[in-house]
Amino acid sequence: MKLTRLCLFGVLGIFGLLLIIGNPGPVQADEKEFRVVTVEPKWVAKKGEAPVVGRSGAKVKKIERYAFIPGSIVVNKDDVVILKIHDIKGSKHIIEIPAFGVKGELINRGEEKTISFVADKAGAFKMTCSNHVDLTKEGPMEMYIYVVDR
Repeated sequence: MKLTRLCLFGVLGIFGLLLIIGNPGPVQADEKEFRVVTVEPKWVAKKGEAPVVGRSGAKVKKIERYAFIPGSIVVNKDDVVILKIHDIKGSKHIIEIPAFGVKGELINRGEEKTISFVADKAGAFKMTCSNHVDLTKEGPMEMYIYVVDR
């Protein structure tokens, strides 16, 4: 019984202290760094294996697409976002994040490029490669940036 009262008073004391202290002030923006790689997943039907339906709707025995890994990231509003993008597949990629003013950042195979921006608005935004925009170019090559309003 004494231990229960002691725990109760301890919890109430901590709660009271939090009420007295109140809000510690504005939340500081963080710096978030992500390693991103370019990849080209492939699937080829084995001998005797049935074709699958490709993105165009036609039956195919081979599929290739360019992609970013990871396919999405989550940051807080006002965070400084640092993307270290390494092109390990594809001769070149042209990175664009229109919502945050990133346009035409060229990365050649084997290179790693650092792209930084402030996530100054909440929502869901795309990072794309303008070299791989649709099915005819083995795309779309997209990564989603989810910005959460604190």
